[in-house]
Amino acid sequence: MATTSTTATPVSKSLRGRLRALTSDRLTRNMGWYGLAEAANRGTRLITAIITARILLPEDFGIAATALVVSELVGLIAMTGIGQAVVRARDDELASVLNTARRAATIAAITAAAIQVAIGAALAAYTGRPELFAMLTLLAAVYPLLPSGQMQAHLIVRANRLHVLAGIAVVQVAVDNLLTAALALSGFGAWAVVLPKLLTAPIWVLGMRRAQSWSHDASAGYAPMRPLAKFATTVIGSDLVVAARHNLDKVLVGAILGIEALGIYWFVFNAGIGFSLSLTSSLAASAYPHLAELSDRPREMLDRYDDLIWRAALPVACVIALQAVLAPLYVPVVFGDRWAAYAVLVAALCLSAVAKPAFDCACQLLRAVGRPRTELFASMLLTVISLATLAVALPHGLAFGVLAFATMTALTQFVAAAAIRRSVGHRLRHDEPPLSPLSPAVPAHDPRLASTP
Repeated sequence: MATTSTTATPVSKSLRGRLRALTSDRLTRNMGWYGLAEAANRGTRLITAIITARILLPEDFGIAATALVVSELVGLIAMTGIGQAVVRARDDELASVLNTARRAATIAAITAAAIQVAIGAALAAYTGRPELFAMLTLLAAVYPLLPSGQMQAHLIVRANRLHVLAGIAVVQVAVDNLLTAALALSGFGAWAVVLPKLLTAPIWVLGMRRAQSWSHDASAGYAPMRPLAKFATTVIGSDLVVAARHNLDKVLVGAILGIEALGIYWFVFNAGIGFSLSLTSSLAASAYPHLAELSDRPREMLDRYDDLIWRAALPVACVIALQAVLAPLYVPVVFGDRWAAYAVLVAALCLSAVAKPAFDCACQLLRAVGRPRTELFASMLLTVISLATLAVALPHGLAFGVLAFATMTALTQFVAAAAIRRSVGHRLRHDEPPLSPLSPAVPAHDPRLASTP
């Protein structure tokens, strides 16, 4: 006759209870979805990296990197920072904010496309490489597509349905990576890296429209553009500074050491820190709505932030550190012996991102309390210090430049994150309310906002 252990029942119940609590936690679910998305992305990206590392030359990487760096910086204009205001808007003002955001998104997309085409013409004339103009013009065609899905994306974030964004990202990035590999094998050279960005853009738009319904509500009118634009401009400014920190290092390498060194650096970046940045981006995307939903309960928001650091930022930092340790082992095996000499640089760039999870969470805390200007200042300070260090060190060689850049970046991020936590913590512990995106000078629950159209 079968018997059941009486001591196993409480243990199994306890384990089931812990698992149920873990899976019911929204932050854990969001991070989990992003983790699954990243695992899928890394699988296809690994295939792409192995193929391109063996087929493309450093010069091909350098040309593609130039086009993608410009596109990423200009593309931030098309994304607009008003989406952050949509996430934080009150229910009674949401429809009018969305109407204004849609209009702003269209203007921003057209502006970004025109700017990128102009930059492409200037770069082609300066470098004597006409393919740069063609590449940047092609990538500019992505921007007019974005407004058709941006409002839906903002509403998905507002509802904290980040698993939906993660699922769409899996499909888009997987197709992008596999197209890159296929085009590289077909002899497209640098175009193999650039062309898939345009071909996969409709996947994002169609995915957002299918996942979230939204249509312009004429009866709601428009929210005042000026306070929203002011909020958005500050957010865009902060995002531009972050993008500059992630991309101007490549510009400096190319300008100081040449296009071949840029190709090597771009490979090193994507073989190592590219994965780390995708993890920290996922963390930041999950952190903002997780904190912003407590904008009317400042002390609870601060407690949630502290919990976020221990439960999410610290584990991500440990994963990044582990990748740095393993770099000398996996680089020659995965990418080929000709890249083995650069494994130490891959490790160094990974270590530069160890403090980034804490810094990114601190920046999302600043956004959640309605202080994007402080975030902008912190990001600018980090960017200036990091890039200045790289510019001074690069003339002594790529290796020395990377090591100096990595050390200074990690140290500055750690200090800035601690300073932000102390500053915001002092305000929130004294119940100072967060600020509304519609009126940056007025607390979110201030009754004067009731008359805002």
